[in-house]
Amino acid sequence: MERTARPQPLPLLLFALLASGLSYAVHLASGTRLVLAFWVAVLLGLALFHAKFGFASGFRRFLLTGESRLLRAHFLLFALTALLFFPFLVQGEAFGQAVQGFVVPLGVALAVGAFLFGVGMQLGDGCASGTLYHTGSGDTRGVLVLLGFMVGSLLGVYHLPFWQGLPAVAPGSALTWFPSPYLGLCLWLGLLGGLYLGVSWVERRRRGSLEPLFRCEATHPLLGPWSLAGGAVVLALGSLAILLLLGRPWGVTAAFALWGGKLAQALGVPVLDWAFFHNPAFAERLQQSVLQDATSVTNFGLFLGAFLGAALGGAFRLKDLRQIPWTTHLGVFLGGVLMGYGARLSGGCNIGAYLGGTASFSLHGPLWGVFALLGTALGVRLRPACRLENEGAGQRHAPST
Repeated sequence: MERTARPQPLPLLLFALLASGLSYAVHLASGTRLVLAFWVAVLLGLALFHAKFGFASGFRRFLLTGESRLLRAHFLLFALTALLFFPFLVQGEAFGQAVQGFVVPLGVALAVGAFLFGVGMQLGDGCASGTLYHTGSGDTRGVLVLLGFMVGSLLGVYHLPFWQGLPAVAPGSALTWFPSPYLGLCLWLGLLGGLYLGVSWVERRRRGSLEPLFRCEATHPLLGPWSLAGGAVVLALGSLAILLLLGRPWGVTAAFALWGGKLAQALGVPVLDWAFFHNPAFAERLQQSVLQDATSVTNFGLFLGAFLGAALGGAFRLKDLRQIPWTTHLGVFLGGVLMGYGARLSGGCNIGAYLGGTASFSLHGPLWGVFALLGTALGVRLRPACRLENEGAGQRHAPST
């Protein structure tokens, strides 16, 4: 999408009405803290859109062309976020509220779930956060992906007891593995630095040179586009704000399981009999408004943040689903199903597991990335069957995340 750098008045007015209305409704349902989280998520959506901060496309470009610029931006984001999280995770509290990271067991469920998510984000032409920001900026295919996400999440919830019963290693954090958490911090940053250098080496070997990460490309702080490095800084600061407001890292896909559960319950499916929803806390969430669910509210904010970014940059355009091949419709829907199912098995998506886990000093975060990369290798082979183009195919294609 080209950006004219001329804001679109009608979408901006619609954003103002929707954002103010949602803020008021969330305040009535949940209070000020969740309203603040909503607006932090708006900023996160704006950053994802303006910086074109891709996860699915970053994995795909690295495998197909050797370009590592997006992966290096991931590792920069992870290092910045881990540094910001560190003092609060060590203390276990912030401003009188308990704080904890995302730590998931290392086992079969993690490997299979991340692999399936990697396949799905290539078929769905975007990851979890990418689907929300694509849809918010006018890509109507995202509606099909979101429906698939809800279906896959429900299937994952239903099968979760089986996967949780498979072999796994107890979770742990690098902050507790060593005599001092500061040693864990240094070694963790060393790991991320090693990954950064590793993918840089691969790019030099395959392409002969390294695409610079810190290049000047930003044009305007509001109208965009932003640099990847600038996007990483804003995403790291926003992730810290979410941690401090909600007491846990930023997540996306748990809301899709909740939405799917509500829809299934309305259709008469006895989801309360399932192990996941049988838990009193989850059963209560099913009965509550989505405006009382923090992940749902931040997802709404992420969607509106991308909508705002597109409107500010003059790039908001609704795609006509009738002009998209049915094979693409089927592919993106199945991609959503695979991502929803995989996220439930692996404890999250590119945000909750990959970013949140790595920033929480949990080994499952980097391992999630490894298995998602393996899934991407299969996903890129399936994309042409769904009329989705790959980098290096000699054709024009729209950027995806």
